[in-house]
Formats: sequence, C-alpha cells, structure tokens
Amino acid sequence: MGIINVNQVSAQQGIKFQGFANENAYPTNLGTSDAGFLIYDTSLAALVIWDGANWSQIKMQGSVNDGTESGKANGSAMMILVDIIAAGGSLNDVRALEGPLWLNPAAFSGSNPSAAPFQVWCDMTTQGGGWTLSIKYDRSIPESQGWGVYSLQDKGGREYYNHLGLSSLDANGEVYETLNMRDLIICNKALGNGYAGRWMMHACTDQGSGAGRLEYTGNDFNTPNQASQSRTAGSSTTLSHSPMFSQFHKNVIEDPNRLWDTDGAQVTNSNGSSVSTYQDYQDPNDITQYGGGNFYKLGDDATAPSESFIMTNASYIPNSSDSNGRVLRQDHLDGNYMFSVGNREGGVYCSGTNNTNLRGHQSPAFNWGFHSKDNTQQTYGYGPNTTIGTHCNANAGANYRPGKRMNFMFTR
Repeated sequence: MGIINVNQVSAQQGIKFQGFANENAYPTNLGTSDAGFLIYDTSLAALVIWDGANWSQIKMQGSVNDGTESGKANGSAMMILVDIIAAGGSLNDVRALEGPLWLNPAAFSGSNPSAAPFQVWCDMTTQGGGWTLSIKYDRSIPESQGWGVYSLQDKGGREYYNHLGLSSLDANGEVYETLNMRDLIICNKALGNGYAGRWMMHACTDQGSGAGRLEYTGNDFNTPNQASQSRTAGSSTTLSHSPMFSQFHKNVIEDPNRLWDTDGAQVTNSNGSSVSTYQDYQDPNDITQYGGGNFYKLGDDATAPSESFIMTNASYIPNSSDSNGRVLRQDHLDGNYMFSVGNREGGVYCSGTNNTNLRGHQSPAFNWGFHSKDNTQQTYGYGPNTTIGTHCNANAGANYRPGKRMNFMFTR
C-alpha cells in the first residue's frame, strides 16, 4: 500500500492533503484492503476516495452552509460559494442565492465565537460572485440632516455598526452601515491558494429602495480607461465604472488589524508630516510587491481572479487618460493602515492621488473618507458627479458629493 502525503495538519484548518493533478496521477497498486483511501484532485477541486476497486469523487448529500437560514450561516459569501461548489453544486446554484444570506463572520473568524448570525446582501454573480456587502453609504442623509457625520468615522470596515441594515441595498435612514471587514479578510484568506481575502468591489446606484445588482452595474467589464459618465442601469442610473475593483494591501492581508486604523501610531494629522513615499495602483510591479491596485474586471472565476485588468484612469476618472495612481506606500505613515494620503485633515482610502504630493487627490474613481486621529473629516474636492464612496467635504455641491445616492463596498 502506498503512502499519501498529508501536506498540513492544523487544529483550526483541519488536514490538507497533497494534491494530484488528475486521474492519471493518482496513486497506483491499490487493492481491496486499501478501501477508504482519500486524496485530493486539484483538477476537480474535490476529494476522491478509493473504494477498493475504483476512485469516486466525494459529493456532499447533506446540508451545506449556504446561508439560506440562520442554522446554515457561513462566514462570508465567498465561503458559501466555495462550499456549494465543493459539495457538487454548480455556478447556477451559487447565483440563485443572490440577495440576503445568513452570515456570521465574527464566529467563523474566531474574533467572537458567541456572535449571532444575521443577514447580509450578497452578490453571487459579478465577476464570479462571492461578494459580501460590507459598507453602505447614503449621501442624502448628511445633505438633508446636517453635516455632523459625512464620513465613515473610525468605524468603517472595523466594527459592526448599523450592520443589520446591510440585509438589503436600501437606504435605512443612516449615513452609513458597516461590517468588521477584518473578520471577512480572515475568513476568506483561510480558503487557501491566495484567491480570496484580497478584494473589494465598489458600486453605486441612484435608487434608494428595491435596487439589486442590475441597478449598480454600469461597467461593461471591457474598458480599462473609460471616462466616468452616468449610465442607465436596471430601473435606475449608476456610473460607467460601477462596479470596479481594488485589492487590499499585502500588509493588511497579513495583519487585518491594520485596516483603516484611524488611531494608528503613524497616522498623521493636518500639517503633521511630509508625505512623498508612494506605491502606484497602476504599476504592475508595485501591485505585485505591495498589493493594492485598481481593476475594471477580475475574470469570471472567483477562485482564479486576475491582476491583469488594471484600470488606467482610476485616479482621474473624469478623463480617459491618466498619469499615475499614486497612494501612500503600505510601509509609510498613514499608508501602514491603507490610507491613501497623509498630512491632511481626515483619513481617506481612494483609487489614487494622480500627483506627487500625497496630501490630497483630484478626481478618484472611488473615495471613502474616515476620521483622522484628531477626529477631523475630509475637506477635499473632486470632479462633478464622478466618484463612488462618501462625501469629501461638508457640501452638497457636485464637486464634493458621490455621483449617486447609494454607495457600496463589497468584500471577497
């Protein structure tokens, strides 16, 4: 009897077998006494068992944690996708689940094992699916109720705040709603092979209620440098670069607690420090070294996304041409926490500054504002009605507001 190499054993992750590329590579010279031998077929992405005479693929016949009820909650939309496919389901089975699904990221990540599941809207179709709605921002609230809060403060992506409202894309009377995206990074990167725990999707729609994926899809997923314009989508309007995609920096994937830490030791306040050390979201070499980057598509296989489809005008989205996508480098000042600029009021994560002065931006494809360490919010500006995200100033003028009412960030 041959020996199957157990590649990894972990109390948290279980057992990982060395893979065999296809049936021709399976172990040979097995007999009836070897029945029960398990191996992993990398071409099928499935376990295979020797029954004493033949190899057979293992498919789950029982229930899958597909998020259809609280007792079947999973850690993320991407975990649901992977589990359904592993159990023998199809992509059509995955897509049929699009909408509110029961998740429990804190329990599955281990940050809060006693956390209760709740419903979150999940996009199971776009560029392979597996997207968990993580942040929702309604531009109409600060514009109608005052400018006390017009950013994601210090909670965006780091807390479960108003999170029950993320069961739909609807406006709920809140400026913003957010999940703790650190839990999602932990859950998704544990899937292995580096394809998950890396991605964000940015989208928008002008529809305040009843919207779905069609209402935020204006992107044709075929144009790397299309100037932003309003576009009809479903029963509403969106922007021509919605949705677009970005990637977490590598230091954040390694240590999710860095993500948008407004109180981080190296966060700067206005006029606090000189900033010039950058990474370029439009440079393939920088993307390989540091992560980050802007993409107009990722490909239709969620388990094999590509970094090849770089969006080449994401730091100056009103125009089809652009010079660079510079942001603070991941190991420099505010960049340690994936903030794009420094030495300025408010924190910001954006798709690029388009200049050598990393103290602000011009017209990024997306702009998500936070507090800085001194609790200031952004007082920036950008092109008229062209950006996905939050207001960049306490002003309802076209140069300061998101292009559409409802703005979303998804995680995969």
